Amino acid sequence: MVAPEPLRQTPVTEWFHATPPPADTIDTVNMSVEELRDHMSSLDKPDIPLLCRLTRDPRVTVRNMAYTTLGRKRSLSSNEDLFREDGAVFIGGADEAGRGALAGPLYAAAVVFDPGVEVEGVNDSKLLSPERREELYLEIIATAKNIAVVSIDASLIDRWGLQMVNLKALADALLDISADCDRAILDHFTLSGFAFPTYGIPHADEIFHSVAAASIVAKVERDRVMRSLHSRFPRYNFEDNKGYGTEEHMEALGELGPCEVHRLSFSSVSPDAEEVPLWEPEDEP
Repeated sequence: MVAPEPLRQTPVTEWFHATPPPADTIDTVNMSVEELRDHMSSLDKPDIPLLCRLTRDPRVTVRNMAYTTLGRKRSLSSNEDLFREDGAVFIGGADEAGRGALAGPLYAAAVVFDPGVEVEGVNDSKLLSPERREELYLEIIATAKNIAVVSIDASLIDRWGLQMVNLKALADALLDISADCDRAILDHFTLSGFAFPTYGIPHADEIFHSVAAASIVAKVERDRVMRSLHSRFPRYNFEDNKGYGTEEHMEALGELGPCEVHRLSFSSVSPDAEEVPLWEPEDEP
């Protein structure tokens, strides 16, 4: 495990960078389904960046075509073999937990396994019971080649904004496993600026072993924290709702108002909340 560092007041471009698409990128949006199918069948090997783009195509048929090639119906571990090319061996995965919660920290985890190593039963954490997640968490910790966990508390989410904090946490987790990672897959988000390429694929935690493992690690670590916070703030019942906006939690917020671990920049927590500026204005000379 790697302890998170404090969030730094550094421009986001120094953490990770947006990379423009290559100049020769084909215009998939204006291609028909048949044209796309013909193009993909003409390739000597799957075009991974193209497949990642097609998972976001507005057409269901095109998205399904991409997911079929990525291996949605195969084993989560073998699906990562598609990324083992041009000398790449170690495929990392990263995911976060707590993005939509109204209270508590956001957690991100990154996990990488040796090729061929699979923890049986690993799947998207949302599809597993809490008891099963705890069991798999212990197996993942014992089996993985490298694991990193990063947390960012509610006050920093309020200060910096959820999206930036989310990307920051994922980036820091990937940096912490970078010595053992040749390529990385993330659930939805694509980051660059690393020594290895990353691929953001919606629903990646349902398709790839390392991403699903990361989702379990992040979820278990965060749930443990929320259970500990329950002892300090029992009337919000964080033990059961984990900070999410359940009916009971919203009733407690209405009666008691937010506590110190609530995300005050969220309108569901503070109806009068205003967007917090990213950078504090400099003092006038």
